[in-house]
Amino acid sequence: MALQTNKKEPFQAVITNISRIVLALVLIVSGFLKAVDPMGLCYKIGEYLAAFGVDSISPGWLSFAALVLCAAEFVTGVLLLMGVYRRLVVALTFLFFLFFTPLTLVLALWNPVRDCGCFGDAFHLSNWATFAKNVLLLMLATLVAVKQRLFVGRISDNCRWMVSLFAFSYVALLEGVALMHLPVIDFRPFAIGTNLREAVVDIPSEKRVLYKFEKDGIVKEFDDDTYPDSTWNYLGSREEILKEGVPAKILDFSFIDDSTGDEYADIILADTGYVCLLVVECTELADESRVDKINDLYDLCCEHDVAFYAATSSEGDDVLRWRKRTGAEYPILWADPIMLKTMVRANPGLLLIKDGTVVEKWNALDIPDIEKISKETPIHSLKTEWFIEITRSWRFWVLFFVAPLLLIVAVDGAVRGKEHLSKKRKEKRAKESASKDDKSKK
Repeated sequence: MALQTNKKEPFQAVITNISRIVLALVLIVSGFLKAVDPMGLCYKIGEYLAAFGVDSISPGWLSFAALVLCAAEFVTGVLLLMGVYRRLVVALTFLFFLFFTPLTLVLALWNPVRDCGCFGDAFHLSNWATFAKNVLLLMLATLVAVKQRLFVGRISDNCRWMVSLFAFSYVALLEGVALMHLPVIDFRPFAIGTNLREAVVDIPSEKRVLYKFEKDGIVKEFDDDTYPDSTWNYLGSREEILKEGVPAKILDFSFIDDSTGDEYADIILADTGYVCLLVVECTELADESRVDKINDLYDLCCEHDVAFYAATSSEGDDVLRWRKRTGAEYPILWADPIMLKTMVRANPGLLLIKDGTVVEKWNALDIPDIEKISKETPIHSLKTEWFIEITRSWRFWVLFFVAPLLLIVAVDGAVRGKEHLSKKRKEKRAKESASKDDKSKK
């Protein structure tokens, strides 16, 4: 049953339900932004553990922890928003912020990890800003826990299982698509449409020098255009920033040929045509199920004078073993492992670059079949599957989230309306029966 507001406490009820909605939305958004890229959260958890001296946990367990955390956060937020399983969900919300608030205080004091990863790669908060956010949310969670009896429910007990099933199904599909293909929404600096030439360059600050002079007891500042004559006495100078600079979005953009020591980053960026860049972050852990398709693509690129490179953080014998196992003939360059993980969440994955701009990305599992593309314009004809294209739109995921919830609310309203109508009919029959009994007695 939906709980009704205590009429003697209208103000507290409003504050409590606003707090509940704020907490729910924060959990939903935070869980969603991490679930679109669960491997990113996996790397962040590993970074946290390494900062505290724990580096013995296997990547499989880190991935499992990332998936569970994303799902738990998102599902808790949906259930809290819809007002179902009130006691359990409120307790979980309170314990969640009770755990993370002191943890983020430790991070703020010692700063072992630069960014908390609370909202994935969508936007970043400093550790102190994260701690302040968690303090505020813990206060709201405490209020909601104490005043949960003032909840105004949205879904009746008869339909709350529908909310749970939808929330679990939604986040499971979201994580599954991101793991099997690529993150459905890419917030990283190698996203499709990024101009790499601009992303690797720092934009310097605009400055001017101001000179301080004195004359007849008057002190003034001048710039290069208004420099005074020799009758003024020079006192000193200072720099004034007119416009803050912007640091490069991509750091350590480097691809080195181990055998020669040659740098290929500038060559890749300067190419005005297409460049296929295969990312094999670690050759020993890479999926080899699509190596034939990759080799076919390389052969096709050679036929049409399209540049093709592979980038890996592996070295020496590991690279030789990869060549032997896969028959790879393409040039393999060394690159920073962190940059490779940022480029594409797949091992291996493929980037298609045109005139310095990322125009397409694939998990190796999704590389289009060579047989299906045009031999005249091979690279132009590499088409992404329609399902992947649809899931890359944030509008699709918002619609897929909102529409079923509205449908559940409508079904719940219909069920409650039917129950109310049935109750009224029973009451009417009871009154008619009582009236007939009274008449028969008379």
